[in-house]
Amino acid sequence: MINRQTGLTEFYNLFHDPEVTYSDIQALRDLQVGMDKAVAAAYDWSDLVLGHRFHETKQGNRFTISESARREVLARLLKLNHMRYAEEIAQGLHDKKKGKAAGAPRKSKGKASSEPSLFGEED
Repeated sequence: MINRQTGLTEFYNLFHDPEVTYSDIQALRDLQVGMDKAVAAAYDWSDLVLGHRFHETKQGNRFTISESARREVLARLLKLNHMRYAEEIAQGLHDKKKGKAAGAPRKSKGKASSEPSLFGEED
């Protein structure tokens, strides 16, 4: 961006333009592929074929993973989210009777909190 004297939007417009073959833009695409593969590996999704290339999306033509890979990633993340939530329920972290997560700090009645509020006033 510094070399091109461009902002982020203009730079990513080049990134997503299939006509652009500049070496720095291609290097960024290669880095994106590598990062996506590293994230998939971190989730132990070695079976997932990401299908990086230019794809038509709601936002226009984009260098990204395939639509089928995108849907599969979202499905797997949703399943993982449900599993984690079930684990939290089993640990009592979402006790409905208490109105908030069990183990969350409670305010003591009659005295000010020892931690400052994010907005500078009492909650």
